[in-house]
Amino acid sequence: MNRSLGSFYERKAIEYLTSSGHDYIYKNFHTPYGEIDIISFFQGKIRFIEVKYLTKINKIMPIEKINQIKLRKIFFSIAYLRKFSKFNKYQVDAVSIYFKDKKLIIEYLEDLRL
Repeated sequence: MNRSLGSFYERKAIEYLTSSGHDYIYKNFHTPYGEIDIISFFQGKIRFIEVKYLTKINKIMPIEKINQIKLRKIFFSIAYLRKFSKFNKYQVDAVSIYFKDKKLIIEYLEDLRL
């Protein structure tokens, strides 16, 4: 996917998250281990959020595109950040965006683990 299309879906994810009560902190945060799509604060925890989207009808859901390799990179990135910022309560979440019956569907999945 091209960068402008990815930015569009990340903005949609941020709109969804902020309307659900998240305090948006950062988008596309780069570490030596990879990029964290969105960082927010919600219900007393820092949330590291991976955004996955599909623009075409597909046999898989966007969340299925998050594999163990991607999760490992996210957790390494978090470990890297913890060297510079002190935070204890955090979790990894995901936003899944796709079209169904020509309607944009946004789903929030909490607490992804290795």
